[in-house]
Amino acid sequence: MATLVLSTVGTALGGPVGGAIGALIGQSFDRQILAPARRGPRLGDLSVQTSSYGTQIPRIYGAMRVAGTIVWATDLVEGDQTTGAKGQPDVTYSYSVSLAVALSSRPGGSIGRIWADGKLLRGVEGDFKVPTTFRFYDGSETQEIDPLIGSIEGIANTPAYRGVAIAVFENLELADFGNRIPFMTFEVIADSEAPTISSILGDASTGVIACDAPQTVIGYAAYGRSVAAAVQPLVDCFDVSLFDDGTLLRGPLDLSPIAISQAEIGSGAETQGTPKLERELQPVRLVPSMLRLSYYDPDRDYQTGEASALAGEQGANEAGQELPAVLSASDAKALAQHLLARQWARRERLTLRLPPSRIGLEPGSIVLTEVAPASWVVEKSTIDGFVTVVEVRRAPSPTMPIIGDAGRIVSNKDVIQAPISLALIDAPLVGAPQAGVPVVRIAASSPNGGWSAKSLALSGEGQVFATKTAARKSVLGATLSSLAPAQPYLVDDTNSVDVQLIDTQQWLTSCDDDAMAEGLNVAIIGSELVQFGEVRPLGEGRFRLARLLRGRGGTEWAIELHSAGELFCRIDSSSLQTMALPIWMRGTALTVADREGANSSTTFTAQSITPLQPDNLAAAWVGGGDLNLSWMRRSIAGCAWLDEVDAPLGESREQYRVKISGTDAVLELVSDATTLSVPAADLMRLGGSIASVEVRQVGDWAMSRPAQLSIDLPQE
Repeated sequence: MATLVLSTVGTALGGPVGGAIGALIGQSFDRQILAPARRGPRLGDLSVQTSSYGTQIPRIYGAMRVAGTIVWATDLVEGDQTTGAKGQPDVTYSYSVSLAVALSSRPGGSIGRIWADGKLLRGVEGDFKVPTTFRFYDGSETQEIDPLIGSIEGIANTPAYRGVAIAVFENLELADFGNRIPFMTFEVIADSEAPTISSILGDASTGVIACDAPQTVIGYAAYGRSVAAAVQPLVDCFDVSLFDDGTLLRGPLDLSPIAISQAEIGSGAETQGTPKLERELQPVRLVPSMLRLSYYDPDRDYQTGEASALAGEQGANEAGQELPAVLSASDAKALAQHLLARQWARRERLTLRLPPSRIGLEPGSIVLTEVAPASWVVEKSTIDGFVTVVEVRRAPSPTMPIIGDAGRIVSNKDVIQAPISLALIDAPLVGAPQAGVPVVRIAASSPNGGWSAKSLALSGEGQVFATKTAARKSVLGATLSSLAPAQPYLVDDTNSVDVQLIDTQQWLTSCDDDAMAEGLNVAIIGSELVQFGEVRPLGEGRFRLARLLRGRGGTEWAIELHSAGELFCRIDSSSLQTMALPIWMRGTALTVADREGANSSTTFTAQSITPLQPDNLAAAWVGGGDLNLSWMRRSIAGCAWLDEVDAPLGESREQYRVKISGTDAVLELVSDATTLSVPAADLMRLGGSIASVEVRQVGDWAMSRPAQLSIDLPQE
């Protein structure tokens, strides 16, 4: 007896790999014999990133998400930034790494998104969420070596990795990943269009498999211990019929149904004792009642999905199938139904004895008989004497596909890293704990809706300090009109100011007087701290602010300094990055910048530790021509006016410097209290008819702005 179905399919491919594929293909026709030897890839294999010698690199078709294999990496590179005053440095360490990851052993394609520790590292627009330099090599035969790898390893010792798609990261910052190399996965787009099953099988087998399988998948990863293992899931799931014609593994050349007459069935030289046909029906208990198909779902960021199909009849078990392919939920559902239908169709088999003229029947051919049901699929054809013995299985009935749902996942928001705007705020710490050291606050915003912290560098006087933006976006913008002057301490019901926010999706809200008394709605406009009670939206991120409290935190000196286009920022500790600086930097020019060139500069006056100017400066003449001066203390430790209680001192000692200027002389005096008596004899030396008086509080690190008063000098 000569078997037309190839039992040694490996002769078409040659070698042990060919034998492995032969075992695979033979299995599609004789599963009872070859099923115990089944070895195929598992879906979890693609999600494990390795760096072991000898690790297989898959061939990627279409679009897939793979972890890849680290083929080269540097040690962690340590960097440090020193902050703090001289003699008491505070050193902050940062780490970066450079590495190369092999993604596909098939040339071509591009890279889409990249995930690191499950979070987006590279968005769909190609923007990276942390600083790095990225290069992708598609694996062409003209591929050059990476310049970074070549500079470190030496040109002679650096492979070009031709034929392998490589992703290279240069100086990938690791602060967001616990200062370690993160686990990364890559969206590899190997083909511009969804590949067909026949094209994948042909390429993976280097042209040995030739078939007409028009079904498509979004993506597929061919990998495993052999070519057989690489293509087996496709052959199994899509019911690809193949046989060895002596040169190729191919499907039937003619897919048109072939009619077999009743007269042809039962052919044989000796018909006595030989049935015309043999029919076999497998027990229901051996057929799965449910089939679960595991696959990669593009709507779930290529995570594993599962589609199930349930048979109408109740079998005794369940079956599972893993397919390392990317499918839509609906296609996966339809495929699961088809797989289960094939399992039930295979319950019934026929063995037909046909005349020699039917020797051309090939496995996979469709035959039509008068035996119900009419349609059957050829699985095996042999010659026994002058009889063609054909084993057929029942062709599955067409199934109506059911719409599948991928479900929902907690996916990462792909926030495009738009250029940011920065602002340095050097103002009293209203509504925040006193730092006791000079601080500057950094505001940052961007026009897009999302936000993630970005690395910054604050520099001044030759010093560079590493920092970051706040975890939340600042409510930052600029004024569209000039805020007119008004009196501090009273509600300004007369004036208003229009502001434009950088992020038009952000919002400002009104509050009542009680909320303002609790410190709500504090903002800086130019250099003045204000509170706003009424907000009128104007559209497109524009707002009109009214019912204002002016000169908050001792900034009444800035009330008359406004113009259109100046800084607006809502003061909120959760959206501002506070940076402590050494006291010796007071008076220097500061600049904050990111890697993309956004920057802001200011002269650092250390307002957080500068005493507030005294208030209610008054002068009274007493007998003999002496002058009594008095004033009220104000404090950065508490700006509120308290009845019958002095403001807290806020400094290690209480001291004031008083300056009285006349035409001929200047008196400079010191007082340890909020009063001072100036003798008439000293005043006589000033000259002129008018003198100006200035009183400054002396703080531990700076002096306040002056309280000022003009007095008429007595004349002889």
